[in-house]
Formats: sequence, structure tokens, C-alpha cells
Amino acid sequence: MRSPSFRYAWLALGLGLALGGQPAAAQLLAPAHGQTYNFLTVTALESPTKNMAKLLFTPAFNGRSEIPLEAVGAFSSAAVLEQLRHNEEVITQSLGDLSAAGWELIQVMPVPFSFDKSVTTTRYLLRKAKN
Repeated sequence: MRSPSFRYAWLALGLGLALGGQPAAAQLLAPAHGQTYNFLTVTALESPTKNMAKLLFTPAFNGRSEIPLEAVGAFSSAAVLEQLRHNEEVITQSLGDLSAAGWELIQVMPVPFSFDKSVTTTRYLLRKAKN
């Protein structure tokens, strides 16, 4: 039989882990000191189909709601790597432009694309303090 102090040690450890963990996403998005934010979503669709490969902005940023990306799916691995590299450059440049305009990246998540498994989708959530 274990001693009561052993049980209390496990209870304290469990509570410490439960209460001292990382903040939830809702806590990260919560306004700090009454600050309010505008939000912008960037969705990267990487697809072997040219008309599906694009970077979407919601709402539009600098008058643009989308930027075309390279279709990923060439016949050689070198070509695929070049297409991916080009898309990464477009995404990185776009995120840099958003950051320079005062937008803060707060979350990145992969998004399942249910009707076409060949499409890779990543969503970027940004916020900017309202003035």
C-alpha cells in the first residue's frame, strides 16, 4: 500500500501539469488590455492542377484576394522541388509583406481538403491591432 504522501505528490504533479500548461488558442487570441484586432486569413493551396494552386487572402490584402502558385506535380523530382521552392518564396514574401504592414502571424495549421487528396492546404491566421 502506498503512503498518503505518495498519493498527494501524484495529485500535485497532475494539477501542476493541468494548470501550468501552455495557453489555449482562445487565450492567445483574447484581447490584451481591451485591445481589439482585425484578422486576416491566408490559405495556401498547393495542387497539381494549375487553376487550384493559389494563395488566397481573406479579406483582400493590397487589393489582391489571390496570388497564383506553381502547380506541383511535374514528372521529375527536380522539377517538383523547383515548383515547391517557388511556392515557398511566394508564401514567404507574402507573409513578409503582411508583417511589414503590421500584421502578426498568430497561427498556422494544415487543413484537410476533403474532395481532392492531391491538394495540400495550409492556413495562416494573422491579426493587426485596430487603431
